[in-house]
Amino acid sequence: MENYGISRRTFIKGGAILAASGVFAALAGCTADGSGAAASSGSTKDSSQGEPITMVWLPDNSAADLTAAREAVGAAITAACGRPATLMTTTDYNVAIEAIASGNAQMAFLGPEGYVQANRKNAAVQAAFTNSDDKGGLEGACYYSRICVREEDAELYKDGAGYSIAGLKGKSFSFVSATSTSGFKIPSSAIMDEFGLESSDVLLESGAFFSEVLFGNSHAGSCVNLMNGDVDAAAFDDVDVDMYLDLVEGEKNTVGAIYKVKDDAEAPLDSVRGKRFTIIGITPVLNSPFCFNEDALSEDDRTKIVEYFCSDAVAQNKSIFVDPDNADAKGIFKKESDATCFVEVDDAWYEPIRMLGA
Repeated sequence: MENYGISRRTFIKGGAILAASGVFAALAGCTADGSGAAASSGSTKDSSQGEPITMVWLPDNSAADLTAAREAVGAAITAACGRPATLMTTTDYNVAIEAIASGNAQMAFLGPEGYVQANRKNAAVQAAFTNSDDKGGLEGACYYSRICVREEDAELYKDGAGYSIAGLKGKSFSFVSATSTSGFKIPSSAIMDEFGLESSDVLLESGAFFSEVLFGNSHAGSCVNLMNGDVDAAAFDDVDVDMYLDLVEGEKNTVGAIYKVKDDAEAPLDSVRGKRFTIIGITPVLNSPFCFNEDALSEDDRTKIVEYFCSDAVAQNKSIFVDPDNADAKGIFKKESDATCFVEVDDAWYEPIRMLGA
């Protein structure tokens, strides 16, 4: 199985309110406990068993400590259709989006907003399956977008017995990437709603709404920006950072919960071990899709891959769905219950995310 990384520079050189109608309905089960299609760059459907299938990953899933998890997914692709898998890691969200939209990659694991953007670039990019909720379905298939501040600053954002994001204006802030769902799209929508803003553009420019705007380029990176003291507040999700954290006060994924960076946290949070943050805002987000460029991968191969990934063989694969109680297990997906598995989705399931930019 071939692994290789790609940055924005080498890729170019070589070749965004939850009150919107329908959004709450799609997320109702998530509790705390296409136009302008682009050409496919000459890619064609290739069912040749000897040709590799390129699978592209976002920066958050490109970390070295997730190599085994990525390779397990690659092995499952091969088991499904008999073709080798080439695993493309990235350091830039836009690189991953462009790779699948152009057909340079036939598969991708993207955030919901990244998927919507790739589909907008090329309608041939279609969602195929995602990880289920703990009942094996889609009703609660979500993760969480957080707005956080350092624990010692949390009093500045108190609102009665709780917390509010109303104190964010004029502060410095870190997003993940302008193409991140939980690291930009969802938190920016919450901020726009709170302050009556008409566009998220003002949130991207230092000195416009925030005194300074930084980008972590990954969820862990945004968390580091906060813990280092480079910004006053930051947005990042739970699934990409909780492996580095311990919950020390409150309930998981609730406003007011306090998390501490583990004393033995690995890079990139090794530099901020022991530091703590408080959640002051949180929103559920639809689980991320595995998607295909249907112009670059045959229907036969797509069908085989979906059927295999949604099978019990993959659901019980401990390298793909890791034990959440095993602190040493490094994985992208957690086996929250015996029922946890992959389930089929389609483009329509991500319409609430698309509506955030309407």
